[in-house]
Amino acid sequence: MDRRYFTIEEANQLLPTLRRELGALKQMQQEARAKYEEMRDIREVGYRPDGNLIMLSDYQETKREFDRIVAEANRVLMAINQQGCRVTDVETGLVDFPAEVDGTAVYLCWQKDEPEVLYYHGLEEGYAGRRPLPPKLSSY
Repeated sequence: MDRRYFTIEEANQLLPTLRRELGALKQMQQEARAKYEEMRDIREVGYRPDGNLIMLSDYQETKREFDRIVAEANRVLMAINQQGCRVTDVETGLVDFPAEVDGTAVYLCWQKDEPEVLYYHGLEEGYAGRRPLPPKLSSY
């Protein structure tokens, strides 16, 4: 299977779009959490003797909204993934870009509050293994 590798410039070109999409994803995540909690609260109101929720129509409407938000978030995530990068954490805005450093497969690692891609880590290391990019790569 061929894997697309990003240059630093290619990754940096995606950042304005990714910032916007990550902001939207974080908002959707907050909305989905609120709807989930609302569904939980409705269930806690209780059930009728026939086993149906007392507030069934409210629950169904909230569930539809929850499902709509989750579907939209999944659509945005899929669009990001189709570009070849991957969102590893919506909350912190963490994105990895497959790349090569000195002939080794790695992930360029960017977080939404960083001005550009400045770090990388091994394929199995994750965020804890982030290291600054070697100086020679800044002119990739």
